[in-house]
Amino acid sequence: MAENIVMPQLGESIAEGTIVTWLKQPGDAVKKDEDICVISTDKVEAEIPAPADGTLIAIAVQEGETVDVGTVLGQVGAAGESAAAPAPTPSSVDAAATLPPTPAVQTPVAPSIEPPPAPLAPAPSAPVAGTGTPGRFVSPLVRKIAAENGISDAVLDTLPGTGNGGRVTKKDLKAFIAASSSASAAAVAPAQNAPASIPAPPPAPTPSPRASAPSTPAAPAVASSVPVQRASASMTVPASDRETIQPASTMRKVIMENMVRSRQTSAHVTTFFDVDYTNIDRIRNEYKKQFKNEEGVGLTYTVFLAAAVTQVLKRHPYINAEIRGTDIIFKKDVHLGIAVAIDKPEPGLMVPVIQHADKMNLRGLAHSIADLAERTRIRRIKPDELSGGTFTITNPGNYGAIIGTPIINQPQVAILGVGRIKKEPVVISNDGVDSIAIRNMGVLSLSFDHRLVDGATADIFMGDLKTTLETWSTLP
Repeated sequence: MAENIVMPQLGESIAEGTIVTWLKQPGDAVKKDEDICVISTDKVEAEIPAPADGTLIAIAVQEGETVDVGTVLGQVGAAGESAAAPAPTPSSVDAAATLPPTPAVQTPVAPSIEPPPAPLAPAPSAPVAGTGTPGRFVSPLVRKIAAENGISDAVLDTLPGTGNGGRVTKKDLKAFIAASSSASAAAVAPAQNAPASIPAPPPAPTPSPRASAPSTPAAPAVASSVPVQRASASMTVPASDRETIQPASTMRKVIMENMVRSRQTSAHVTTFFDVDYTNIDRIRNEYKKQFKNEEGVGLTYTVFLAAAVTQVLKRHPYINAEIRGTDIIFKKDVHLGIAVAIDKPEPGLMVPVIQHADKMNLRGLAHSIADLAERTRIRRIKPDELSGGTFTITNPGNYGAIIGTPIINQPQVAILGVGRIKKEPVVISNDGVDSIAIRNMGVLSLSFDHRLVDGATADIFMGDLKTTLETWSTLP
């Protein structure tokens, strides 16, 4: 009997996923738990395993399609077996129980939505009643699309949804946006013909040539559109065989969107501090072999940095905070993000989060960092482990960079950049006597959101972090 391949629930906040690629094609033999396709959410890409031994007999969702959690993606069965009608998944049963009865022939979502004439948000005095479920779950992807199109949470609550439990899906929201745009365009057309039915106003004074010049019709716009069309057309075809055009992957698109959104959201400012790692280096050299034998993980600079940051953040609440509208949210816990570079199947960056890092000692942090980094690189990280961070550390120094000015990981308000660490001659003063010594030096940068964090606040935090690192005396 054929078994369904189902879009899994990859975390509490994940409601839908996109098929990136099918690793097997109909007729291919598969083994249970063998990767059969790759899916992507707004947080992570993941491989979906085959539910049983057999043959891939059907693909129900094609590459590039986005579907809800619980959707049947395909079927695995015996060779030569015909695909069976997929049994209803638990999520679809729940949805049927919570949604009102629908006609046997379903109509597209867009015609069932009654958008306001203009603009997208309905007037407070005349909300759309009875079409939505206030307070229901809205996925981060849907909420982001709504924000980009100026749709408030109040409007989202009024929209009918076709997802589980009446949830508004990405398709529902895009249909609403398209229908609203059409309605707005239809409202503009009669307005352009209004002068024919409205009595003419009293004649106005004849304007001067200078005043009448700006009222020239849209001819310049037509003229300017011609070269733009030529430029875009010429860019679609490579000039020679020395170029390769490749569509951006889902992960790369998410990175693009997140970076631009962060720049548009936060007022980025960066401050830099020199740090002397000599004491930490002495401790590492003394204990790293013993630590590796006892714990099975390395005693890296990142471990010391993570331990220091979690201590210092507790003393500087404005750095471990978030802005929501006009409210400031101070976080009592430190959920520490560690940026991890990946190179397969393509270069990228993910930020797994150590939950409650402030409750861990140095040894616990070492294990968490090693585990999350390894599972991120082999694409076995869970979506929930990539969210919820309150502060992030990124380390461009691993690749020899003196320092970097990283972009803030929203909705956080600061991110620490770690530069390379190398021996340098440094002037040291002891009892008023200056001398030159060789020290292990590095640079730290803090990119912070100037809407909330002032320069003095950022520098005080960095000064505290610098002192904590430079006065480290022993292995806890």
